[in-house]
Amino acid sequence: MRDVLRAKGPPRDAQPFISIPARPLEGDLVASLMRRHEVAAERLIGWLRVAIGLGVFVTVIVADRVLHRLTGVSLDLFERNAWIASLGFLAVGAASIAVAEPQRWRHGFAYLFMVLDVGLVLVIAWLALVERGLPGNALPSAPIVWAAPLVLAVGALRYDVVVQLTAIALLALGLVGIAIGLDHRLVLDPAAAEGGPWRQLFSMPINVLRLEMVLLAGAATAFGIVRSRRLLASAVKDAVGRASLARFLPAEIAPRVASGDAALRRGRRQRAVIVFVDIRDSTGMAEGMDPERLSQFFTAFRTRILACVRRHRGFVDKFIGDGALVLFGVPDEGGDDAARALAFAHDLVGIVEAWNATRELPQAVRIGVGIHAGEVFCGIVGDDERMEFTVLGDAVNVASRLEQATKRYGGMILASGAAVEGSSDRAAWRLVGREPLAGRKEPIAIFAPAVDAAPAEG
Repeated sequence: MRDVLRAKGPPRDAQPFISIPARPLEGDLVASLMRRHEVAAERLIGWLRVAIGLGVFVTVIVADRVLHRLTGVSLDLFERNAWIASLGFLAVGAASIAVAEPQRWRHGFAYLFMVLDVGLVLVIAWLALVERGLPGNALPSAPIVWAAPLVLAVGALRYDVVVQLTAIALLALGLVGIAIGLDHRLVLDPAAAEGGPWRQLFSMPINVLRLEMVLLAGAATAFGIVRSRRLLASAVKDAVGRASLARFLPAEIAPRVASGDAALRRGRRQRAVIVFVDIRDSTGMAEGMDPERLSQFFTAFRTRILACVRRHRGFVDKFIGDGALVLFGVPDEGGDDAARALAFAHDLVGIVEAWNATRELPQAVRIGVGIHAGEVFCGIVGDDERMEFTVLGDAVNVASRLEQATKRYGGMILASGAAVEGSSDRAAWRLVGREPLAGRKEPIAIFAPAVDAAPAEG
């Protein structure tokens, strides 16, 4: 069961860990996220259209009433165009809100509503000049023209750069077309240019500069969309990589590997405290249980181990059949690693005894725990399709042999001298033997708790 752990050091051909390559899953996740975002963004844009429509109504129509009452001046033509703009934005907003549902939405709707927004701005701008008999130079004087940057800013919420670039192009062509169609001139009135400085503000160079500013603002939103999509793709790639690592690596190790811990990726030597836990007579217990009940038993046992390990700040490297390999001091060594490992063993025995007292199981559960401290090689072995974090070396074998020796020594916990030396309470342990253990030549000191729990059956 534990032959894979018996290597004396790192494999000679061990290679540094290579990050998991990109897979179609990343593209699918980005597409799915963008689809959901597109629907949510269009719903938000719809409500913003409604807000724009109400804003136009309040600032022009209501303000016109106040102005007329105070001065007797009426902005009739402005009011008419304001009605068109207000009702237009309200109608388009309501329509986009109605179709911005996952089951109804189609990507082509984004182009449709974008064209309606741009078209509404251009039509009202054209009416504003035609109704006043103004040439194309006066286009910037139409208030609705300054809704163009707002339309572009709101459109950026879609995160669709193609739709955004199309909107920029349509606005630019539409504004240029209106200016040319209404006889745009170099200056509004050359004869009055010297005595009318306000007219010079609508000369062609100034208007071209205004158009450039609008186009640059639109280009900035397009670059923002591209950058945001790249950040999203990068975040999804990182999340997929972390999720893939989490499938194979312990939760305590995966984040370190994902963040680029080179030492863990290629493997390293370090001191660690190794704990093996095993259930005694699990074969006999399995014989009297149906498979479903046996699965529930092992799940309950592993849940108790995990809870106990976390309480003592270790981690389960792997579950091996009816046992577990638990590590302390990995990936970062600490001065109390051995003390926490020994405390974990005592705590786990108490948890199992409390479990037995509930009489949930047909027979009492007995465990064996072996603890040893020493140098190990820890790192990732395997390839991208099947990787595993593990510890290798003689120290791992010693901990395994100590766990097996609990059957002969009649106790639940055995620890090596190296592990007990790191305990803060040396008096709590008694020397019970000195032997090389199975398969080894060098003897080690074996310790058991001074006041041991009930003997393990086995």
